[in-house]
Amino acid sequence: MREAQIKRSKRNKVLTQASWAIGVLGVVTVVTLLIVTSLRPPGPGPANMQSDGIKIGAGLTAAQTPALLPDELPIPSEPNADGVPAISVFLDYTCPACAQFEGYYGPILRTWLENGTATVAYHPLSFRDSQTGGTRFATRAANAAACVADKAPDSFFDFTQLMFENQPQAPASYELTDAQMVEIAGASGVENIEAVASCIEEETFSNWVGQATARAMSSGPVPVKDSEVALIKGTPTVLVNGKEFQPEVHGDLANFVASLEESE
Repeated sequence: MREAQIKRSKRNKVLTQASWAIGVLGVVTVVTLLIVTSLRPPGPGPANMQSDGIKIGAGLTAAQTPALLPDELPIPSEPNADGVPAISVFLDYTCPACAQFEGYYGPILRTWLENGTATVAYHPLSFRDSQTGGTRFATRAANAAACVADKAPDSFFDFTQLMFENQPQAPASYELTDAQMVEIAGASGVENIEAVASCIEEETFSNWVGQATARAMSSGPVPVKDSEVALIKGTPTVLVNGKEFQPEVHGDLANFVASLEESE
């Protein structure tokens, strides 16, 4: 038990330090993001991401919502039934700390979703484009996720898991190609793969990605019901019923979720 605690403490320390470093980077790079986004014409968002995120529930089934219209503000997801915690994860697919979080907590989240004991809403961001060697992979990856949410929402959880399992390791590689992301979508169970491939290649939702990132990190408010966080400062940022999970304070996510359930 002592060895397990030591390992967990080290892991949480790594996650915390990585998230802090990425948060500092986010404050710097979001200014550039806002400038670029302001030059793009507004476009509709993907279906099933009305909250600027996709909510996954029992059986890994996504909640279906209309697409955001151009310049329409996101609408937080419907509240859960009593006793079902609502977990929100703000992530960047190029973020090493996000991959660490997914690698450790992904199996736990899958179990909760399969059993219907929690929901998980994923909010893809793209503030790390400047760290991807000119490939714009943060935007392209978030756009690919939006394509899956739009056309095959029930495959989103598996898609996100495989994206992090195949996250490129800089400086050897800074990106996954469009073809590789299409392959991952297929491996995630996406059936209408041609439509998803076209969406990925054409970057159909890249404008929405930039706007959603700016909303989360600059203009706000964070589109999560009862969020105690005004703006997202780095990734991964994890909220449970609006309360921020901080590994260095709360330790394990399961314990944090349990403590919130006991206090309500």
